[in-house]
Amino acid sequence: MKRPMAIAATVVVVVAALVWFVMARRPAPKPPATAPAIPVATVRMGIVERTLALAGRVGPAAGTQTKLAFSIPGTLRHIDVTLGEGVAQGAALAELNATPLALAAQQAQADAQAARAQEAYAQIDRVSVKLRVDEAELARQRVLFAAGVVAQRDVEAALAIVANDRAGVQGAQEQLALAQAQASSASTRAVAAGYALSLGTLRAPVDGVVVGIYAQAGEVVDVSTPIVAIAPNATNFATLDVPVVDVARIAAGDLVHVRAGGRQFDARIGGIAPAVDPATGLAVVGVTGVPSDIPPGTPMDATVVYGHVRGLVVPQSSLVADPQTGEMIAFVQTSSGNGGIVFTPRHVTASVQSGDLVLVNGLRLGERVAVQGAIDLLAPPSNSGN
Repeated sequence: MKRPMAIAATVVVVVAALVWFVMARRPAPKPPATAPAIPVATVRMGIVERTLALAGRVGPAAGTQTKLAFSIPGTLRHIDVTLGEGVAQGAALAELNATPLALAAQQAQADAQAARAQEAYAQIDRVSVKLRVDEAELARQRVLFAAGVVAQRDVEAALAIVANDRAGVQGAQEQLALAQAQASSASTRAVAAGYALSLGTLRAPVDGVVVGIYAQAGEVVDVSTPIVAIAPNATNFATLDVPVVDVARIAAGDLVHVRAGGRQFDARIGGIAPAVDPATGLAVVGVTGVPSDIPPGTPMDATVVYGHVRGLVVPQSSLVADPQTGEMIAFVQTSSGNGGIVFTPRHVTASVQSGDLVLVNGLRLGERVAVQGAIDLLAPPSNSGN
């Protein structure tokens, strides 16, 4: 009995050893494939800024100054400012000898007053009442004539008086119209004389600093003689160079995101000079609200916000260029048949970008798209392991 049992035990050990040997030589099964861990973002409604990227410098444009001259000739009476003086918009810079202009303005005012008085006098109705009385008398004479009380010549005399009265009414109306026209003309001349008198004072068109004085008191000047030059204040001011085709998009007051002197801040468009600089072929736009401690001449990069648009937005990193067609692709997250997650490519169009957000067409609200790594989804699937 013991011998057969020993043989059986030996056989069991040998079989177990063979099974272990065979299993050890088989390759280990591959782990199930898993989708790459790619962050996703949800397609949502958002507002994107319409922007222009421009470059410029802190302070007024190089050599920027405005030479001012009187718009009428005359004798310079005095200069009201000094070099380096800051002036506000509308401040008096210089004055002509205004005596002839003042006399002309006074005469024009007197003429206007006289014309208005004549108009008032002409408006007094002196003939309408007489006309009504004489018309009543004419009617009475006709009744008496019909009754045989008065002669035909009495009716004709009353008729002549009425005709004369009516001519007087017509003449009075014409006289009134003439007086009104003369009063209007005199008032216009008075306004023009007052305006000419105001032109005898040269005023600053904008805030700035006096950087040049070219004439002296007592000098006879004309419209071609520069008197004073002013330049914009450098404090809190900067200039941007703008291509002419983009000038029409910008308006005073537009928000500007600025990077200058290692700092970032927001400023505003202060003014636009659409005239083209012949040296650069660019227009100049002024920016206000620049920190005063940034030195003039510091280069600056600016993004002008000239509008906003609302629509579906996604992060810019979720859009990938198709290497074959160049079209933009977004990978939309969907569920596979076995409950897994897959990313399906979809062609989209991007219209406006602001910062990291892009306004897109071709996606639906609430869909989830791949970001940061979406480029890896363009790679064809690996065939290794076949």
